[in-house]
Amino acid sequence: MESEVELKLAKLSHAKRHVEILDDPNFLYFWDPPSLRQQGLSYFFSIFFGKTIVGGCGLHVNYRRKYIAEIGFFVDHDYWGRGIATNAVRQLEWLGFNELELERIEMLMDPRNSASERVAVKCGFQKEGLIRNVVKIDGNFYDALLYAKVK
Repeated sequence: MESEVELKLAKLSHAKRHVEILDDPNFLYFWDPPSLRQQGLSYFFSIFFGKTIVGGCGLHVNYRRKYIAEIGFFVDHDYWGRGIATNAVRQLEWLGFNELELERIEMLMDPRNSASERVAVKCGFQKEGLIRNVVKIDGNFYDALLYAKVK
């Protein structure tokens, strides 16, 4: 399975497929502005399963604390339960700790998203708690669970 999951830097040509996946009303997705990518603060990848784009993932480095980054990911509903997100997170973690020399990687998730929570646990992230009103979407604030892993 692991050899079937590959991360490739996202390209404009991948955008249509990402939109198709994210058209599901259960997905919330935040695209990082190009300036952050150019500054080495944001790394966004398409997730390929074989030759098919099945999702996206990325690392967003904290611009104030460049030794900390947050992982985010999404996978097409038709590909859930195959270990794809777990594999993608492990690849991002390797990039973060080994190439970017991060000391800490975080994952924030909707408290109702048990699938993302399972991915965090499988990858060895520790639950640090509930952060209140940390995510702002359309002017509304939401709570998130915080999971983290240190080098």
